[in-house]
Amino acid sequence: MKALPVSAERFIDSLLDTGSTEEKINRIVEGFFSLFPFSRLSLFSYSPINFISELIFSLHADGSMLNQDAIREDIRTIQPIYEAVLNKKARYITVSEDHSELPAKYVEKYKLSSVLVVPIKTGAMVIGCVLLDGYKGEESDKESMVQSVENYFGRAFIKLSLFNDKHMGHKLSRREIEVLEQLSMGWSTKEMAMNMGISEFTARDYIASAMKKLNVKHRAQAIGEAIRSGLIS
Repeated sequence: MKALPVSAERFIDSLLDTGSTEEKINRIVEGFFSLFPFSRLSLFSYSPINFISELIFSLHADGSMLNQDAIREDIRTIQPIYEAVLNKKARYITVSEDHSELPAKYVEKYKLSSVLVVPIKTGAMVIGCVLLDGYKGEESDKESMVQSVENYFGRAFIKLSLFNDKHMGHKLSRREIEVLEQLSMGWSTKEMAMNMGISEFTARDYIASAMKKLNVKHRAQAIGEAIRSGLIS
């Protein structure tokens, strides 16, 4: 795999400096845009239990948060993304005028001409993926770029995981662990509330308290931390 520039190596190493998990994720995103020619980054969670992927946030290269659409899909219905996640390897998807492997509703709405899919792993398990579009680089550099982007996110999230592993001293309640198990299976808040016999408000409260104890911002991170620490399988 293509080595990252020295500046990128130093930046990734700096992720272990002081700061919250949220701040580190922000730095990963900011660092990406300073190193790679894309106009938009979207982070999705992913459940290996039921193959559901859900949008967490989407950012433009200028740092602005884009409109948060409620995107939740079974990725088995989107073959190129499913293959990238299944193979745990980045994939560059080109969208042509007369043919696209991506759903037409997304191609039209977001004016997609290409998408780079980068699976996010914890150990051997994929827990999310980054979708990048608006590539502004040279086509001749595309293969090298894909390898560098995959390496960047792989190393950055490994560093983030190592940091979190050193600070796992949190005790979650039985109910907090249960909601994380439900999340890992891809259930929505409404569905898990029904499964657990509690209200949606209570389910959200358990999720929030579990995330606070794990010092994470996103649900996908909470699942990953719980798996790494052996709280859920």
